[in-house]
Amino acid sequence: MKGFIYNAAGLSIPVEFTPGVPFRFECPEEDCGKSVVIEGVVEEVNEAEFTRVLEATIRENPAFGKIREITSRRFVFRGKVNGKEVALPVESFQDFTERFLKEVLILKG
Repeated sequence: MKGFIYNAAGLSIPVEFTPGVPFRFECPEEDCGKSVVIEGVVEEVNEAEFTRVLEATIRENPAFGKIREITSRRFVFRGKVNGKEVALPVESFQDFTERFLKEVLILKG
């Protein structure tokens, strides 16, 4: 499965993951503007836990306020980003695409 980890070192990082399976991902400076190392696991959680993590993420980095629009609230990354322990919201590409298309269709409709 592919998805975005939001606010990983201040970025939205696309990663491939299997829920519940630990992984390591490195994004070099050439691709991300800075070196980012992600180590941990994406877990499936209930909506209340996702919302708690989402709001903590926005408090830490208000630039991510737009992610409040996420409708499928089911994945959280737990682990380390550049050695810092984090819990961050994750949105699958499929869920992102559906949300994006709904916005586009509503705006054009």
